[in-house]
Amino acid sequence: MTRDVVETDDPERAHHLIALRFGEHRVRISGPPARFRYRRVTLRVDELEIGETRYTMRSRIESLPYPEFAAVTLTHGRYAVRAADEELRLGPGTTGRYPEVGALHLVDDMASTVVRLPMQRIAAGAHARTGLPAANFRFTTLAPLSPAMALLWQSVTTFARRQLAINAVVASPLARAGLVDLVASTAVAVFPNTTMTINYLPGQSGVGRAIVRRAAEFIEAHAAVPLTVGRIAEACEVSQRALQVAFQRHHGQGPMAFLRAVRLRQAHWDLQHPKPGQTVAETARRWGWTHPGRFAQAYRETYGRHPYDTLRATGVSAPAEQDR
Repeated sequence: MTRDVVETDDPERAHHLIALRFGEHRVRISGPPARFRYRRVTLRVDELEIGETRYTMRSRIESLPYPEFAAVTLTHGRYAVRAADEELRLGPGTTGRYPEVGALHLVDDMASTVVRLPMQRIAAGAHARTGLPAANFRFTTLAPLSPAMALLWQSVTTFARRQLAINAVVASPLARAGLVDLVASTAVAVFPNTTMTINYLPGQSGVGRAIVRRAAEFIEAHAAVPLTVGRIAEACEVSQRALQVAFQRHHGQGPMAFLRAVRLRQAHWDLQHPKPGQTVAETARRWGWTHPGRFAQAYRETYGRHPYDTLRATGVSAPAEQDR
């Protein structure tokens, strides 16, 4: 994980820094130059970037097309964007998506949180979950589906930002991959896109038990490393959608749900055979659970007790837990 802080009262330098993130643009700033301040604090892990930005002036910006995904949540000021035949106006507490086409942006004394991901990463996740070819994926509007979905986006990104401040989370490849996947899948759920409007067929519907068994064995053997449906399907030489359909037919759940169950079982084993000083939170993160409360809930539903009780029953000395 990297943390990057930039701050300047020079408009030219500020827009050079903005161009490095969002591409070349033309800007016209209004107001006394002495009032200008730009500050950005960015947390970045793997493909995910979450930045908090302060821009104190009023400006009019003409941008070129932007090929990646970025969502803006305002905490102060105003922001409006006009792109093609769509216009989005944001105030404090509201969320919208940065347009992928050339656009006009109107900024007025703005503070915001900006979340960025490669569009390819989001399209691949949408394909894994729905079967829509990644090449056919695109977002269709700038605003979230509803105010409730906007709140979901804000909640998930706030959670992700807090997790990036935890060294143990950042040090875990599974936890990092889980965070990136969480943000990517939430983007697909929150912002209207072609998975919601295009009909498609799964194909390769004849995948049999042998392939499902091979996939299950692959998952069991690689549960400790980041896995995607794409990687599992590639190992089994079938399409992602065909694997999803086959798993649902033979196991009553998708391959990622099966993977979560395997990791929960591995975490259970670790708690039954702990090392001195081991904690529930540490065990959860090792097996890809970034939220201790959700891990504890899933554990109770499966094993009928709190994971701390399993750990305590071994008699091995462990630090007091903060997440019971």
